Amino acid sequence: MDGLQLIEAKMAYVFRGQFLAKMDAKSRLAIAASLRSSLSDGANLVVTKSIYMQKKCLDVYTWEAWQKLEERIAALPSLNVNIQAFQRFYLSAGQPVQLDKQNRILLPKHLKEYAALDTEVVLVGMGEKFEIWPQLTWDTLSEDLAQQFATIQAGVASLEGED
Repeated sequence: MDGLQLIEAKMAYVFRGQFLAKMDAKSRLAIAASLRSSLSDGANLVVTKSIYMQKKCLDVYTWEAWQKLEERIAALPSLNVNIQAFQRFYLSAGQPVQLDKQNRILLPKHLKEYAALDTEVVLVGMGEKFEIWPQLTWDTLSEDLAQQFATIQAGVASLEGED
């Protein structure tokens, strides 16, 4: 089993794929059918701020996945400054949202502003969560990752057998 197969075997893939989407003037975002296939009608989700390679985006979890994350963090040493920083940045920004009858979520204004989201966004499935990116930021990041893919792939392959 190569590194990528090992990671796939360990991840619970709930959210997959990349989808262009539009956010309306009221900050409502329709969730792509493929992403909501594992969600029930009126599903409760949690949206939080995130950052990758100095580029800001939003992470979206199911309520159940968010609770598991909170439990994992709560089990770690609470006096550790890295745990505290993670809680302050990531967990404290978590905002509950609900999928409406039109399969949309309403993004809180402060999170929309944090990620500099405009009308055109990309939804990126990441297993237990999906990300919301400004389309231009995602296009740049995606191109950067494509240029580094051989190195990334070798790094992932080197993880094989680690547990």
